[in-house]
Amino acid sequence: MINMTAVEMPKVAIAGDFLMSFAKIPKQQQKKVQEFISKFRQNPMSSGINYEKIRDAKSSNVHSVRIDQTYRGIVLKPEKGNIYMLMWVAHHDDAYDWARRHDCLIHPSTGAIQIVEVSNVVEEPRVDTLESHIQKALFSDFSREQILALGIPSDFIDAVMTVCSEKDLELLEKKLPAESYEPLYLLAAGEDYEDLLATYNESHGETVDVTDFDAALERASSQRNFRMVTDDLELQKMLNAPLEKWRVFLHPSQRALVTRKANGPTRVLGGAGTGKTVVAMHRAVHLAEQLSTSNSSSKVLFTTFTRNLASDIKANLKKIASEEQLARIEVSNIDGWISRFLKRFNYDYKVVYDNDKERQICWKYAIDLAPSEPYFPESFYEEEWRHVVQPNGVKAKSEYFSVSRVGRGTPLSRIQRAKIWPVFEEFRNQMNRKRLRDINEAMLDAIEIIKEQKITLPYSSIIVDEAQDMGSQAFSLLRAIVPEQENDMFIVGDGHQRIYRNKVVLGRCGINVRGRRSQKLKINYRTTEETRRFATSILNNVQVDNLDGELDRSTDYLSLFHGEMPIVKVLPSFDDEVSFLKQQLEMLLANDVPLKDICLVARTNFVRDSYAKSLSELGVQTHALSADSADSDKEGLRVATMHRVKGLEFKYILIAGVNKDIIPLKQVLTEDPVEKRDYDFNERALLHVAATRAIKGLYVTASNNPSPYLADFV
Repeated sequence: MINMTAVEMPKVAIAGDFLMSFAKIPKQQQKKVQEFISKFRQNPMSSGINYEKIRDAKSSNVHSVRIDQTYRGIVLKPEKGNIYMLMWVAHHDDAYDWARRHDCLIHPSTGAIQIVEVSNVVEEPRVDTLESHIQKALFSDFSREQILALGIPSDFIDAVMTVCSEKDLELLEKKLPAESYEPLYLLAAGEDYEDLLATYNESHGETVDVTDFDAALERASSQRNFRMVTDDLELQKMLNAPLEKWRVFLHPSQRALVTRKANGPTRVLGGAGTGKTVVAMHRAVHLAEQLSTSNSSSKVLFTTFTRNLASDIKANLKKIASEEQLARIEVSNIDGWISRFLKRFNYDYKVVYDNDKERQICWKYAIDLAPSEPYFPESFYEEEWRHVVQPNGVKAKSEYFSVSRVGRGTPLSRIQRAKIWPVFEEFRNQMNRKRLRDINEAMLDAIEIIKEQKITLPYSSIIVDEAQDMGSQAFSLLRAIVPEQENDMFIVGDGHQRIYRNKVVLGRCGINVRGRRSQKLKINYRTTEETRRFATSILNNVQVDNLDGELDRSTDYLSLFHGEMPIVKVLPSFDDEVSFLKQQLEMLLANDVPLKDICLVARTNFVRDSYAKSLSELGVQTHALSADSADSDKEGLRVATMHRVKGLEFKYILIAGVNKDIIPLKQVLTEDPVEKRDYDFNERALLHVAATRAIKGLYVTASNNPSPYLADFV
């Protein structure tokens, strides 16, 4: 073996396509590939590596390398620089065919490395309708140079400039590299050209050396598809989970968020599947690494709403962080953090939730004081407590007279407020006697402890995931934990996925996220476009907020791949529905889809268990996902509630029992018109969230009387 100095040591980069192809080959060959790459990294010019020139390959300097008698890897060795790029691995003939059909080049405007399937270039753009001939070209307001600057390969410019409709544009999707189709789709959807240029072109008009692959690999736009391998441990992690590309490759917009230096809080919005949690986790690791190099004793607090989401995040952080980085990241759901904090300061109240029996007794005593005039149902008092009295810390009648009730559907005069105030006063008195505190009031108590005792907590930064499910008390507490400073708060969420009855206006909690402090992710990496459209349609004509009192929209993001249309089926009876589900499971199993990659989702535990029991009786092994633990490798069809499945993803999702009076749940309906609207939104969001857990396929079933949310599909 040739001895090399550190300067001479060649660089090895792995393409995302290589990992994708690696995942498809047999396990025995995968082991040989791992052995080959380990040897290859030590010395790509070793005599033990058998290079074969592919003379009719589209890219110059492309060779095949022998993995074994039948499998070959495809390697690109650019003329300039000491770098080797692993592009593809497959059976001998398939590997050679890939090399003939694909060109690897540096885009002359963006400087990004692109893999282009050359067979797509020779085809003329299809024009399906007469209208296409007379319509204005979709991108007629932009020059060829402007379109090129977004990263569209030169050979495709003619085809793009003749596109006349979004339908015609979609025909180009499979032909263009993903990084080229994205800005075109977003431009057609009305995104600002300059904003797209800033995201997809980081060369800033500078002259690009299209032969310098070393420089190209340093650009974020290349790093969404290529990764420089720096050590064997990192390589092993990549090859052990080749389909978990989120661990390795980030979109330029994601990478910019992960590494940005922020002067205060950052809010990141994005639809389901756009990688918000991925960005949050990488951001936590990035900040932890900065703390390690600065010898700071501080930590990063990563918090989310539920225990099961916190458990999932802990498991996934282990896949991307070193032991030293993990030691700097504390992961906890917000309620768990509060409980531990209060215990440290000898808090002598028991923290309770709505379903606590002692709390319910306190509430019963209080509601007995409700006046007959004016009459309000019990649900009104519950909502008034939750949305007005509690979050504003109202403790006296005089405070209740002046507190704002914006967002409540039932107006109250001063006299009416005076008559109903004794209910809230008595409830608080009853709770105090029993030494009980609602969780939201416990948060306010925690804020008081921090302020009164001038406590400095060991956190330099807070990462908040699923922010849409946290209320104003939680964010006021987080603001008290870390004052505004550099990189203080990184908040990710999506109002379209609000499945709990909490709302927040961040600005009112002392968290300013206006202007450039707010960003949005627009590329869905999880679901097919067909599933995304189905899920989004459930929220049509429903107003969605952006976590800061303004409206958000769901029409400005897309999925990168297509698939089958979701199957929506209404059966005559429950037994017929179960039989249909069994048939679909058998079809998926026949196509080599493991049961553990399929999840049956239902609105409640009772409904979930009914389907699980019936399918078990038909011979289907099931595994219920519990509320407090992450998913495991246990065999069987996953069964979960709509709340539990949040934060997870499966190749196939079966949403069962989408019946009237189940979605939405009839018994929880309220009398207040605003609360009715919010409750309807939460129920729609639950169905939306469940649907967006599907990667490849979605089945939605009901029996006899379907939910009104399915009216457009049955």
